[in-house]
Amino acid sequence: METPEEEYPYHITAISELAKNYSLENFRYEIGVCRDVVAKLIAVDNRSDQQKARYRILRILDLQLSRAVRWVEEEADLMALVIRNLIELKFWAKFVSESEAKATQFLNEADIDMKELYQRLEKMMPAEAEKYTLPQTSGKRVRVEPTGDHEELTWKTACKLIHPSSYVINHFEETIKNTTNNQFFAIQILEYGWGIVTIFHTINWTT
Repeated sequence: METPEEEYPYHITAISELAKNYSLENFRYEIGVCRDVVAKLIAVDNRSDQQKARYRILRILDLQLSRAVRWVEEEADLMALVIRNLIELKFWAKFVSESEAKATQFLNEADIDMKELYQRLEKMMPAEAEKYTLPQTSGKRVRVEPTGDHEELTWKTACKLIHPSSYVINHFEETIKNTTNNQFFAIQILEYGWGIVTIFHTINWTT
């Protein structure tokens, strides 16, 4: 008696198939499917800080996926920027999902960013200039770091291409103009796109 093949959720199969049979058309189609799901999940929800954070993260996720579709045939540093941002989005998605307190901490970090910018700006302004009202906030910034060897390698590879490093400047054709890099990033982008969605939502796929 034959053992039935194990059925995997759509997004798992989609990532695997894109890795096996990569093409621009397949990539754009699968990103479109992911964005369609995100569109159904995005809704402003102010009932809790976790819900606020979820909405805001998904909104940025959709922006990054739309850029990937536009940039997949452009220079590799653009796709590198998308995957680097998605790694950070995944970190925040997991962070805010851990507790309401962590979601609040995440939302308050925006005030820390603003306060630091204002403080730097004030140092450059003349003494007689009108002073800004600084956000009343305290606390330490959360350090965003990649998780695991694979993610760290993807992160470092992306960062090397994003910045005008010696590696990029001296190996322009092999880095910025290398379409293999775009293919590598494209597969990762689809994986992270679905990964962020499934941190927030369990998707019940129906045929």
